[in-house]
Amino acid sequence: MKFLDALKGKKYIFSPENLFLVMALMFGSIIAFMCTPFQECDGWEHFLRAVDVSYGNLFSPVATINHGSGQIIVPEDIDEVSFRLVEPASGEGTAYSDYLKDNKPSKSSRTMAFNGGVMSPFYYPQALGFLIGRILGVSWFACVALGRLFNLIAYAILAYLAIKITPVLKNTMITIALFPMTVYQAASFSPDALLNGLCFLFISLCFYYAYGKKEELGIKEPLVLGTILAFIFLCKYVYVFLGLLVFIIPKKKFGDNKQYFKKFMIALIPLLILGIIAVKTATAVISSGSAAAVADTAQVKATMSPLQFLTSNPLNIFKVLFYTFCYKFSDYLLWLDTLGSLNYPLGPLIYIVPMFTLYVLGSECMSAENEIRLRDKFIALFAFAMVAVAVVLGIYIGDTRINFAGNYIVQGVQGRYFIAALPACALFFAPRGRTGKKWYSDYLLLLGDFFILCLAIYFLNGNCQ
Repeated sequence: MKFLDALKGKKYIFSPENLFLVMALMFGSIIAFMCTPFQECDGWEHFLRAVDVSYGNLFSPVATINHGSGQIIVPEDIDEVSFRLVEPASGEGTAYSDYLKDNKPSKSSRTMAFNGGVMSPFYYPQALGFLIGRILGVSWFACVALGRLFNLIAYAILAYLAIKITPVLKNTMITIALFPMTVYQAASFSPDALLNGLCFLFISLCFYYAYGKKEELGIKEPLVLGTILAFIFLCKYVYVFLGLLVFIIPKKKFGDNKQYFKKFMIALIPLLILGIIAVKTATAVISSGSAAAVADTAQVKATMSPLQFLTSNPLNIFKVLFYTFCYKFSDYLLWLDTLGSLNYPLGPLIYIVPMFTLYVLGSECMSAENEIRLRDKFIALFAFAMVAVAVVLGIYIGDTRINFAGNYIVQGVQGRYFIAALPACALFFAPRGRTGKKWYSDYLLLLGDFFILCLAIYFLNGNCQ
């Protein structure tokens, strides 16, 4: 009891958000150094994009610096890295990591053909880590680890702010932010680290403005929301539907109808500016897949792209969504706890993590001043549903390497794509009218998160050998 009394007396120091920050940085750092480089989904492509940004390409796609389109700048000896996917738990991972530890990036650079495109702002942390590694003259492995660490720090700061700000669902947001998959992405070169952090922060701000003690919102608050949403849109445009959460904020907090309209028009300025850039980039990606192959089905009479197939008959949209979610929903849940390139299973965590998350959500308590209205719940569910639909259709239209016109089951969608919007979904299922929780219950739930991450490290270590 003395320990619990001491903990209660230092509640600010040992607050849930502070403990989250410690756990995220600790476990993320272990993953950053333990995992074989480039084995996560699209790991090599993300690494190359970050390397290009480290050489000064800071403003793509608005302006590409130092080289033309379809090219990136890389160390002159990039080919010696000999990128390859290794078989899990075969010893190849250790051998490949040792190989990267024995070699250093060249001081000179060259251009390299690369058609994947670069969205520079979401590779700044990784690029900074790689740049520092190059300047220090450390090995390829150390450069990768530094890039991962800087990406982890950026994610941890954003998620920490989100957890600190939100007046509701704090424990649920901590659990989602500490998913093994979420921390694994944060400790990689993936731009999803910043995306997840920004989405968590945007959702938390909407919760704060709706249920917090702030009674009046000026121009600054909508402008902050608009700016964050604009960067989310710039990274992956499908998550812009999280913007629907602004409608859970009571209208009276903005003033009269004139003030309400004025403030939201101002908030739309950054969204429109960066949104035009994002749409232009997305249009280029979609148009590049216009010559996609066509599935041999009775519904398809001529060669067409997946986009043309969907627009030719709006009923096709509903069929694609229905069959995809019916046949793929269980896979999405399993893939939430399958790391690497969907080849690093985490044993019983594929069941433990979803069950524990539901338990945490069910144990949430709401104070009287932040009572969640039924209307808010349906707005949040609709926002999450729109993100989910946009993710599925976006993959169907954009990734024509594996999706063909006439197919009704979308390939290439992974469970990790839904993590950024999960706190919005949680609002729908949040209990109403429950108060009076024990102060130490937060720490018991954090202990559960801690043990889950310990198990994840154990299984991940075996797969990385």
